[in-house]
Amino acid sequence: MKNGGFGRALVMSSDLKGYGGGNDKRHEAMQRGFIELHRAAAAEVGTDRGTWVIQPAGDGEIAILPQGEHEPVIVDRYVRTLHHGLTEHNKGLDPHERLRLRVALAFGTAYPSVNGYAGQAVVEASRLVDWAPLKQLFNEKDEANIVLILSARLFEDVVRQGHTSYQEFEFHRVLVSAKEFSGSAWVWAPELDRKDMEHLLDLTEMDKRSQNITEGLFRQAEVINNMNGPVDARGAVFGISRK
Repeated sequence: MKNGGFGRALVMSSDLKGYGGGNDKRHEAMQRGFIELHRAAAAEVGTDRGTWVIQPAGDGEIAILPQGEHEPVIVDRYVRTLHHGLTEHNKGLDPHERLRLRVALAFGTAYPSVNGYAGQAVVEASRLVDWAPLKQLFNEKDEANIVLILSARLFEDVVRQGHTSYQEFEFHRVLVSAKEFSGSAWVWAPELDRKDMEHLLDLTEMDKRSQNITEGLFRQAEVINNMNGPVDARGAVFGISRK
């Protein structure tokens, strides 16, 4: 597809937890583990990662999948294989040595542009995987090997319509507000129970309130200068407010 074209695609963004805290050798090991997990998942479900457009980022990647990929296979079997690989890898390891993965999937506009890929699905997947409450939940729950967050459209079209082995009740609906993106999404975390997921909803509300407070402070901010005596104000611009 030429630059400036139009297309839709399944977009996957995945990210390892704890990458920034390691030394160089730990970074190398985590990158190898990340790639091996994805390659094993692709081999297991019979998909060719060589046909994916992948933008690596050290501790993660964003991948635009070709139109021929079967969405239910990626949403279900691919993610479950990643989970199994993480579980096996992490057996007996201390928490700081384990590989733990956040995965976001979205479907929509995604097409080549002058500096990578453009489109709302690319933005959505990127914002979902980096959503602060999801990171915080991961920080608080060492037992979580993987957390999957699906866009509302994927959940409705693929999970709710019965095209996967998931049950609806395994997912928890959240409202995501991150940078310029705002919308609902669905979270699956197989190691966590309903109480843990309710905590995620609490974190969501805290994050929302924090953003509202910050925005309110910016809106209310004003500068008041009280000056006594003569003032040289040549070239100055004054604003007068009547309340």
